[in-house]
Amino acid sequence: MFKKSLPFFIYCETPVHVGSGSELGYVDLPIQRERHSGFPKIEASSLKGCMRDFFSSDENYKDPVNLIFGPEDGDLHAGSLGFIDGRILLFPVKSVRGIFAWVTCPLVLSRFSEEYYLFNEDNKNLLNDIDEISNIKEYSITKNSNLTMKNNNDFNRKILILEEYKFEVKEDETLTKFAEILSKVIFPINASFDYYKELREKMKVDIVVLSNDDFRDFTELSTEVITRTKIDPIKHTVATGALFNEEYAPENTIFYSAALASNLYGMNQEEKMKKYPDKKDEDVVLEYFAAGINENGVLQIGGNETLGKGIVRIVPMNEVKSNG
Repeated sequence: MFKKSLPFFIYCETPVHVGSGSELGYVDLPIQRERHSGFPKIEASSLKGCMRDFFSSDENYKDPVNLIFGPEDGDLHAGSLGFIDGRILLFPVKSVRGIFAWVTCPLVLSRFSEEYYLFNEDNKNLLNDIDEISNIKEYSITKNSNLTMKNNNDFNRKILILEEYKFEVKEDETLTKFAEILSKVIFPINASFDYYKELREKMKVDIVVLSNDDFRDFTELSTEVITRTKIDPIKHTVATGALFNEEYAPENTIFYSAALASNLYGMNQEEKMKKYPDKKDEDVVLEYFAAGINENGVLQIGGNETLGKGIVRIVPMNEVKSNG
């Protein structure tokens, strides 16, 4: 059982294809989705495999990989670091005004609030008062949103158009506060050059809470679907049967997950005391994970690495906290 946890965001810098295999439908290679809701997700096994590869490729962190993640071959001992599935938080949708909106829904916000406290109950320094987001109503926007237009029949009513759909929305103080906090965590200020400034300012005002059903529909119908093919090297024409469609979670999509630390099963007590004096197993595990992510939190998840897909940034929500 895990003893410590560290929740983190997964920000998609490029489109991400974490596949679920082939299907008989319009999309040959769809992304992973939750069975009951249809929302996009990243399986914990996919996330752990990418994290293992990330740490294995770094000279400063590769030596303890087998100890922390478990041996790749054989069953000598279990790994000490686990993850929960990457769950959707914000999904980008094309907007008539403001280019695009980050959309979410009450169900997603409620689950995020619940899981944030589950894996982070003793530390609220970055996302304080997050429990209030469970009360945000559907069709809410932030104050000073760039997305809305005035209704010609009633200037006090605000509407926004996402894709070809029109919604009447109202400003929400709690959403405004949440967007402000979230923008500073996901898009931190860089000391040398503030390259996230535009996105940070956009997130402060361009988050929209839709109904659960509308959100599900957008996450199903507004993903990126790319048609790919293979060229015959001799004829220089499309190879027979080589045309297929791939689905991607769009750039700017935001997931969240949590790293879970348990005992160092690959070391006996004497070895632990010698190498890690005065430290609990779970502290060693999470400090290793946090150090690697904080040093260079950009990694590749899913398929099509050579096409520049799957580049994500891992953003810890806050510092390591104890679970007892």
